Amino acid sequence: MSLRWTVSARRGVRSFLASPLRRQTYLNVLYLSLAVPLGFASVLLLAVGVPLGAALAFVLVGIPLLALIVAAALGFAGVERRLAAALLGVEFERDSTGLDGDTRREQAVSLVADRGTWAALVYLPGKALLGLASFAVITTTVTTGVALLLVPFYYDQPGLYVGVVTDRPIELHPALYVGWNRLLVGFEAVFRLDAWRVTTLGEALVVAAVGAFVLLSGLQLLNWLARLSGWYTRVMLGGTYDVLAAARGALGVGR
Repeated sequence: MSLRWTVSARRGVRSFLASPLRRQTYLNVLYLSLAVPLGFASVLLLAVGVPLGAALAFVLVGIPLLALIVAAALGFAGVERRLAAALLGVEFERDSTGLDGDTRREQAVSLVADRGTWAALVYLPGKALLGLASFAVITTTVTTGVALLLVPFYYDQPGLYVGVVTDRPIELHPALYVGWNRLLVGFEAVFRLDAWRVTTLGEALVVAAVGAFVLLSGLQLLNWLARLSGWYTRVMLGGTYDVLAAARGALGVGR
C-alpha cells in the first residue's frame, strides 16, 4: 500500500511539474477560453428566446420562434461537440444526423421527443458555469503566476514599486501554551507587516518561485476543469441530433 501511494505521489508530482510542457495543456486552456463567449451567447439565447417564444405562443408567432431557438441551441451543441473532439480528443459514440418519420411534421415531433434535444438545452447553462469557473481560474492563478514569475526582470526598474501595500497592517499572533504543575506557561509573538517591497534579486527570485507554484497550480486546475468539461460534453451531447452535420448533408458539403 505504501509503495502504491509513493508511485501515485510521484506520478502526481511529475504531472504537476510537466503541465507547462504538454501541448494538451494549451489546447485545454484554448478550449476553456472559448467556453466563455460561447457559453454567454448560448445562455443569452435561451434566457431571452425561450420566455419570449412562450409568451408569444398563443398568437402562433412564438411557435416558430421556439423552433428557431431549439435549432440554434442544437447548433451550439454541434459546435461544442466539434471543439471537444478537436481540442480535448473526446470521442462520441454516435453522430445523430437522421430523424424518425417520413414527413416534416413527424420529424419535428421526433426531434422534440428526442432526449438528446432536451439534454442539449440543459447542457448549455451548465457549460456556461464551467466557462465562468475557467475564466476565474485563468484571470487569477494564471495571470498572477505569470506576473510573479517575471518579477526578477522588472523589480529594479526606476519608479516601479513591486511588493505588498496594505490599507491596514497585517498582524500575526503565533502562540504556544503548555500547562505545567497548575501553571500555564506560554510564548506569544506578534509579527506586523505594513508594507514590503522587493529590493534585491534574492527577494525577486523568491517571489518568482511563488509565481511558478501559483502558475503550475492554475494550469493543473485548468487541466482538471478541461477533463470535467470533456466528460460533461460526452455524456450530455453523445446522442444529440447534429444540426450542423445535417445542414452540411442537405447542402451537399463535404461530399
